[in-house]
Amino acid sequence: MFFLDILSDDDKKEAMGCLTELDKIAEKQSQYYQDNAPDKESPLNITIKPEILDTSALKGGSGTKQYRPKILENYVGQQEAKNLILDEIKGCKENNEPFSHTFISAPAGHGKTLLAEIIAEILNKKVVFTTGGQLKSEQQFVDKINECEGGVIIIDEANKLPDKVGFFMLPTIEKFEIDGKSLIPFTVIFMTTHKGDIAKDLDALIQRCDLQIELNHYNEEELIIILKQYKNKQYPDKKVSEDIYKEIAKNCKNTPRIARTLIRKYIFSRDWKRVLKMNKIIKDGLTDQDIKILKYLASKPKGTGKNPIANSLRIKPATYEFELEPYLIFKDYIEVSNRRKITPKGILFLEEIKNV
Repeated sequence: MFFLDILSDDDKKEAMGCLTELDKIAEKQSQYYQDNAPDKESPLNITIKPEILDTSALKGGSGTKQYRPKILENYVGQQEAKNLILDEIKGCKENNEPFSHTFISAPAGHGKTLLAEIIAEILNKKVVFTTGGQLKSEQQFVDKINECEGGVIIIDEANKLPDKVGFFMLPTIEKFEIDGKSLIPFTVIFMTTHKGDIAKDLDALIQRCDLQIELNHYNEEELIIILKQYKNKQYPDKKVSEDIYKEIAKNCKNTPRIARTLIRKYIFSRDWKRVLKMNKIIKDGLTDQDIKILKYLASKPKGTGKNPIANSLRIKPATYEFELEPYLIFKDYIEVSNRRKITPKGILFLEEIKNV
């Protein structure tokens, strides 16, 4: 304390007294924090939860008026999936068991959510919806268990589940138990368009689902039935010719959601050529973006990776891989191994549209 050397003896005594008092105060504060610090096992020592969603100020309304089938008989196609569900329901009822955890995978727009809703309707259980991206912590999954009250938790985009939440789910959904506490049995329905993504890290989660359903692409006959069903329920007074139904079925990429969008736009405009133009559909459902992909691959005879293709379209690689590429593979226009390559069928398609 070199600064004391410049002080008089009386000032030194006063300064030393002040320093002693400060040391005593600091010691008391330190002891207080030690005595009142939360124990590691204390319920106070937790991560702060996200803000609770408050919907009390929202005004009520009539909700959507879009037609959606509510029973399995009106769910068109996917007979194999429907048989699996019916067998499961029958077996669970006969043996007094909860409906099995279910894993549904399918391309976007193929009716995963609708099928999950119908299952919940058949079971006559409370339904709670969420997504893999929303379940950021184990506690948030526990909250969904409490909310569903022994009903059904539907998790869309299951491929986005954080690993820590997925691993927490494994014993929970298998044993209906958390930290030794038994739970009311419930059903989780996982849904994804990217089964490969979730299988990489959480294959065990898929294996916990006794009911695994993979929805197939729809054929044109099934799509026409879906279109007529939707039109008759949603727009009963509007007339649509058989030719238009066939054109829509041929140009919707075998996807019911796209088919419903196209018939809605046709009913509004009554001009099929305008609908094609506004949706940038060139031929057989392929859009100008699909054509750009095929042309880019045609310029790379040795093939290329997904990143250069995505860069050429100015989109994210994941958008290309999961939203655009699957249908081109389904149509056999491109092939994927170490590289992406256009197929002879893809080259022939480009020849066919030269004059379109």
